[in-house]
Amino acid sequence: MSTIRALAATEGSAAAPLPNLPPPHPDAAIYSELKALGACYSIRHEWADLASRALEANPCLEPGFALAATQHLVSFRDAELMLLWQGDPSSEQRQLVGLVPCRTRRRLLASDTLEGFADPRLLNGTPLIDRTLAAPALNAFLRGWHEHSGVSHTFSLSGIDPAGAFAATLARVAEGHGVAVGWQPLVGRALELPPTARIASSDETLRDRGRLALAEAMNQTDRRDAVEILLAIEASGSRGRAGKATLQDTREVGFLRSMSRDLGRQKLCRIAILVLDERPIAAALTLGKGPSCWLYHGVGDEAYAELEPLPMLLAMMRKAQPARQILLPGGLPLFGARDEAFGMISLTRRPQQRARRPAELAIHMRERMARALFRPRPAEVDG
Repeated sequence: MSTIRALAATEGSAAAPLPNLPPPHPDAAIYSELKALGACYSIRHEWADLASRALEANPCLEPGFALAATQHLVSFRDAELMLLWQGDPSSEQRQLVGLVPCRTRRRLLASDTLEGFADPRLLNGTPLIDRTLAAPALNAFLRGWHEHSGVSHTFSLSGIDPAGAFAATLARVAEGHGVAVGWQPLVGRALELPPTARIASSDETLRDRGRLALAEAMNQTDRRDAVEILLAIEASGSRGRAGKATLQDTREVGFLRSMSRDLGRQKLCRIAILVLDERPIAAALTLGKGPSCWLYHGVGDEAYAELEPLPMLLAMMRKAQPARQILLPGGLPLFGARDEAFGMISLTRRPQQRARRPAELAIHMRERMARALFRPRPAEVDG
């Protein structure tokens, strides 16, 4: 099969350089701060630096992904981040050592609760935790959870690798806090690829019709054009006729364009295209780098549906980089055997609380009603 060729040979504009951050202070205290996701633009550099030294890499919690989501997608509007800082809160020498996605659930007759945040677009929900300070940072997270949500409840983290370093470290740390850790496997989505012989036959058929090549965008300009090709292929098929194509959703297409541009600068977003002569017939967008990446979006031209161009493209990508695994939503690999998908970790604690008196409940109810009736409307965000 064809090997990778570049659409262009030069790299686009590079990401802004990170500031010189102080090294970790092993003996300094770690404290938590709860902050709205949309208010975290000011810590973008510290956030990106943490992502580069995380216990487990997660492209879905890179600032380029999460900040684009909060700008364009309604479901991310109420998302928050628990930020774990090491050092004096009033000092510029503090360092970000942890970041956990969450949201505050407002309740009328009970205390607010802090819950984990999950969204189908977050293919990987693993928090960013400094690999050199994993245990102290997770201790601070559990204390912060208790501080920001005083009632007995469960905090869930979705999209976690059961065999990963984060899950093992969290289970060990939680035991010391009297927190029970539960596990619920997710239903991983599998993609049934056609047999190798059928892919080879389709490859031969297409090569009889013209020049078949696998292309990958290598700079920002061509990456932008490749995104538009992917969107156009999808919109030309049945999803477009049903009005469900990404290109027909202002918010989704705005997010995809912004996210792919920002992650592309860090080489965390790659777009491969299968080209027959000069016509693109399949496209796949993946997130992440290293030994594995996530298939975020893939489409094939339905005019060639009988030849299954998308499976052919994925097989060619695999042959061009055999050491790199492609993960599907749910964490199952596209190639190779792994039965256990990613799952959901549930943290449960049961603090002792005295029963509230009727007068206290009445005061609490009045406060909640006032907040519900006079809550200011959020500013509009263009899609």
